[in-house]
Amino acid sequence: MGKKRKRQLGLNAGNRQEQSTQQIHIQSEPNSQRSKRKTSGMDKLTQLAKVPTKINLVVVGTGGPGTSRSLLLTTEYTRYMFNCGEGSRRLISISRSLRQAAYAKVSGIENIFITYKNWENIGGLLGMAMTLENQKNTELRAFGSREKDCQAQTSSTPKITIYGPPDEKIAMMAKKFAVSANLNIAKGEGKYEDLCVTITPVAFYNNLDHEQNPAKRQRINSECKINDVAYCYIVQAKPPQPKINVEKCVDAGVTIGPMVGLLQRGHPVTLDNGTVIRPEQVTDMPVMDNRPFLILDCPSTEFLPSLMKCCELQDYTKTDVDRRSFSVIVHMTPKHVYDSTIYQAWMESFHISTDHLLMNSEAVGAELTRVREHQTLLNLVSSEIFPLLPAVEHADKMEVALQGKNSGEDDENEIVVMTPETELMLSQKKGQVAVAFSGLIYVSRGKLPGFHAEIDEFNYTDLRERYLSKLDFKDQLDKLEAITSTESASDEDKETDDKDFSSKYPRVVFLGTGSSEPNKIRAQSCILVHLSKRSVIMLDCGEDSYGQLYRFYGSRKTNRILRKLKAIFISHMHGDHHLGLITLMKERKAACDVKNKTFSPLLLVAPVQMKRWIKFYHTEIDDDITTLFRFVKIQTWLNDFGELPELKTASFEEVLQELDLSEFTPVPVEHCNNAFGISFRQSSGFKLVYSGDTMPCEALVKAGEKCDLLIHEATHEDSLSSHAKVSKHSTFSQAIDIGKKMEAKHIILTHFSQRYSHMVPLYKVELPDNVGVAFDNMQVNPQTVKYLPKLIPALTELFFDELQKSASKTLKYDRNNEKLEMAAKDSL
Repeated sequence: MGKKRKRQLGLNAGNRQEQSTQQIHIQSEPNSQRSKRKTSGMDKLTQLAKVPTKINLVVVGTGGPGTSRSLLLTTEYTRYMFNCGEGSRRLISISRSLRQAAYAKVSGIENIFITYKNWENIGGLLGMAMTLENQKNTELRAFGSREKDCQAQTSSTPKITIYGPPDEKIAMMAKKFAVSANLNIAKGEGKYEDLCVTITPVAFYNNLDHEQNPAKRQRINSECKINDVAYCYIVQAKPPQPKINVEKCVDAGVTIGPMVGLLQRGHPVTLDNGTVIRPEQVTDMPVMDNRPFLILDCPSTEFLPSLMKCCELQDYTKTDVDRRSFSVIVHMTPKHVYDSTIYQAWMESFHISTDHLLMNSEAVGAELTRVREHQTLLNLVSSEIFPLLPAVEHADKMEVALQGKNSGEDDENEIVVMTPETELMLSQKKGQVAVAFSGLIYVSRGKLPGFHAEIDEFNYTDLRERYLSKLDFKDQLDKLEAITSTESASDEDKETDDKDFSSKYPRVVFLGTGSSEPNKIRAQSCILVHLSKRSVIMLDCGEDSYGQLYRFYGSRKTNRILRKLKAIFISHMHGDHHLGLITLMKERKAACDVKNKTFSPLLLVAPVQMKRWIKFYHTEIDDDITTLFRFVKIQTWLNDFGELPELKTASFEEVLQELDLSEFTPVPVEHCNNAFGISFRQSSGFKLVYSGDTMPCEALVKAGEKCDLLIHEATHEDSLSSHAKVSKHSTFSQAIDIGKKMEAKHIILTHFSQRYSHMVPLYKVELPDNVGVAFDNMQVNPQTVKYLPKLIPALTELFFDELQKSASKTLKYDRNNEKLEMAAKDSL
């Protein structure tokens, strides 16, 4: 089980027929431009598209510990997404095996189907919108530029259609977080249909009265704070194309060529002698399981009466005919609802051959194999600074999920043609309940339908041995060992008490060190600072920060840390710095409830503009959010706006008291409007400065004078200083110069462009002996931070190949920019 497939699969862009969508008035588009876009290459491809021969349901977010719920429906031609929780876009792109075997990738996703409007289902929607936009707008992706080149981007304007709860505000929310104004977001209504599938929404409500009273139902859908409507989706694949029978073609006089394609697509052809050949004369219709499948999320037990009464679903229950049943039902239903007697009885009402896929807290946590590989390599350099990640919880359920299933190789890209005997076996087979895990797919159409595993191979021992056999890298490790062992012996002579508080705290854990959208190795900005045994503060909270925290510490430690978390500092309002806030605060509350601990709302220190985001979430998604925190506005001099009556506030004096700090000073920095860094000092005297996102800033230099540790963003390498200027970020050397001016004792560079996923290129940078580089899942304290500069030679050698690839890409970008500049000059 779980062998990685080696075959190379072609993948065309998505295809769609015209559909009924209600366009949101976000961006106006002249009819002339719209008509031009309809004649683009994408639409030409649609005309030539074929009915898919491969249809897969791919588990993206399992719904298990530390993971959201999201599912991808893939074919050779397009992809559709069901729910989009935090971290979904990263989970899609991180698996090599799923990309090869099941067409799982982010590009081409144009339709997203939401089952219920809560953060667990839409938390990754904003980030997904930014990613899809940047894939169309390559200049924005390459350099993080916020300059808009409308003329260059108009021809490739991406479009995302969101289906589900009847509320346009979700789409509008996603639009606001896009980098450019060219992302076209629409709200889809009713049934979706294209050349591959038909997706039918089925609404059900939080009590039966809503369903029976259409007028009341319409008013509730438009006025209530939290939707009382949920959707499940019936997905019906289009019938497979008939297979050409070569012998029949020969008998009928049809030669191999264009005629064959026409006949296969259902068109009659005329031979040279005038004979008309109809498709049924030379084709065989494959016999296969073409039953629909159901995607379902029943949010609470209050929805069960309405769900049981859905007439659209009753046609598939209480039947002895397998062809009128579902092939598989995907249950995104929460555990307490799924385990209820009513829900279990309803499940049993479906045909015995129906499979069931469970995606909730009982599922296996997400396994980011490539992240685990990367951490294993870093661990070779320093096991203390780069600890190995804990094992995935509930992993024992993976074998149970596939018990009795054949997950062998599937090397042929062809339709399975079932015999009458195989069809009889299908009708007699017993359905299986599978628990979701990373790499699990359900083959709806293809060879060997059913559950299969496509898990990336990872062998800890082999990986270590392969890299340790590299002589240049091993030589760097030996040099590092000699240096650190000597310094460790010297430190032991100086310190008689190895439990000295000042040597252990603050302990800084980097959970996310990337900028903008996350990549396979670096997540969005998030830094955890352990101030003492009982006190923790978080600096920024990008999307999926809770997932990063969970994967670094594991279940028990994560809950303990959440209970110690007393404050979160948000530097500015760009989505990659705060989109993980909602989940993290909810999980903190859950961690306190588990131990029956007295819950104290955490301190949320943020720009006053954060209140707009809080108000939107409070009024549109979850009105319980304001009980989870006390708001500390950074701009004390500004008047409040959009005040929420339920919102509790706190002062900077309370921050100092609860965190046991002697100083806590936000610093205006030069990035976007209302962007801030932070400087704080512990009662022990240790001073830490965090820049947030900024260009070189003199105000930060002044506030951080003679600090013990400066954590400064370094988004771009020095050769891309022009891009750093446009996006108002810092280069490597600029960040180091700020540390020099500040006279910082130690400097750690972070917030790197996603082109530097493995290691940053420091060949041409003058590095002082107090500069280190941050990685995800890295931890340092006052005792170990001094070793970071000494790790750079070994890290550079370790990721030499990746650095070479990065350098070639940068050179390509530079050449393209030179051509554009020359063309612009010539035009003048």
